Amino acid sequence: MEVELKLLLPPEHNEHVLRHPLLGEPARVQHLAARYFDTPDLHLLRHGAGLRVRKVDGEWIQTMKAGGSVQSGLHSRNEWEGPVDRAWPRLGKLRKLIGDDEHWLSLLAAANLKEGLEPLFLVDVQRHLWELESEGNRIEVALDIGHIERQGRQLAVNEIELELKDGDPAGLYTFALQLLDDLPLRLSNINKAQRGYLLVRETGHAPFRAQALALDADASLAAAFPAVLGNCLEQIQRNEVAVVEGSDPETLHQMRVGVRRLRSALKLFEPVAPCPPALLEDVRWLGEQLGAARDWDVLVSSTLSRVAAQPGDGNAMMELQALALDTAHARRSAAAQAVLSPRYTRLMLTLGAWMLQTAPLLNGAAADFSRQTLRHQHKSLLKRARRMSDDDPASAHRTRIAAKRGRYALEFFHALYRRKGTRAYLKTLAAVQEELGQHNDLVVAAELLRELALRHPQAAAATQFARGYLVAQQAAQSADLDDIRSRLHALRLPQSRH
Repeated sequence: MEVELKLLLPPEHNEHVLRHPLLGEPARVQHLAARYFDTPDLHLLRHGAGLRVRKVDGEWIQTMKAGGSVQSGLHSRNEWEGPVDRAWPRLGKLRKLIGDDEHWLSLLAAANLKEGLEPLFLVDVQRHLWELESEGNRIEVALDIGHIERQGRQLAVNEIELELKDGDPAGLYTFALQLLDDLPLRLSNINKAQRGYLLVRETGHAPFRAQALALDADASLAAAFPAVLGNCLEQIQRNEVAVVEGSDPETLHQMRVGVRRLRSALKLFEPVAPCPPALLEDVRWLGEQLGAARDWDVLVSSTLSRVAAQPGDGNAMMELQALALDTAHARRSAAAQAVLSPRYTRLMLTLGAWMLQTAPLLNGAAADFSRQTLRHQHKSLLKRARRMSDDDPASAHRTRIAAKRGRYALEFFHALYRRKGTRAYLKTLAAVQEELGQHNDLVVAAELLRELALRHPQAAAATQFARGYLVAQQAAQSADLDDIRSRLHALRLPQSRH
């Protein structure tokens, strides 16, 4: 199993790396040109594998990487590597390396795979290599400078890889944090092969939604803790590039959802693994940066569209929408800068290290912990629901937050519970969250419009009209709190599988 961190670096800092006191002189410098192979229908990619052949010191080396995971930037993948006598894959040799792993052998047994393989893209880099020890861990450091190429199109490569050769994976985070003190690094959650496939597929960066979390029925709490947090971090980090480079509001939304899920998870595990206050503060900061941008996106794309212009005053509403759109773009830019900041990188590295160091200290079964936690969440939800009142809008907001936390908690541990009961419980909580959320969107919109009026007095009349319209709509379409309360009190927690 290969375990490594990938860190992006602006090219103007390469010389600083080559003279960095933590590294010293490179042990060696290599030119690496690797061709990646797959079928026209991307058989290997679809099954989570990548296959390359590259020349190293005059010898052809064949490598397949497959499976594994990425958690807080830490790439862990199966790797099978060995020499071949040509610049083309030898599947027979690869099967011998894989041995008796039936899953990956079946991947290579696909009909006409050998005949269908073709080179899809080239990764060409100059690699500077260091081998060092840090706090008892043996780490290989590589600075790769070059490009990925397909049919004349190129993507620049400028990154540092930290590969753990022996020791504790948390040591990679610790060493990366030391480098971050002097270098403007960013964690990378996709590898060179994945970047090459982006050239092949020309799909850009699609929104990445939370993936279903699979836990074994007898999973320990020590295993569940990093699995849950890692699942949240994956959703956050897989949307980073799209938030920075793109403009799709959904990618920002999904990254924000990932932060919300992470905050819920940290709250969930607080009794057994309290998160350091400084880390919690940085997570809160990230949520605020993304939340501010997302609120303006919702105002522009959804809430303002509900406001019908006064007769003969359509221009005023168009101007108001243009001002709101300008603010939304500025907030999106601010959120992107937050993701690009050293504070964000430090947060991801520190979270990763804390997660790995904390997990082995936890005792007990995930099933026992989840049952106790879900009962507590359910009791808290019913308490909030009983206190809801039309005269206290904040009470509905508190119930919505409790419903969201309960839904996230069950989603984290859903594999431990019977499917039918789980599905019904999650469906009810999602519906309640949606109904109360529409009310909250209008409350947030009113506050944003007030802010807009203060910054742009010339739009005060249109802003005031829009606020009044939304307040009236809120009153006319208020959620039926009694019905929500009744549905929540009728809920029963799902039964465990065992």
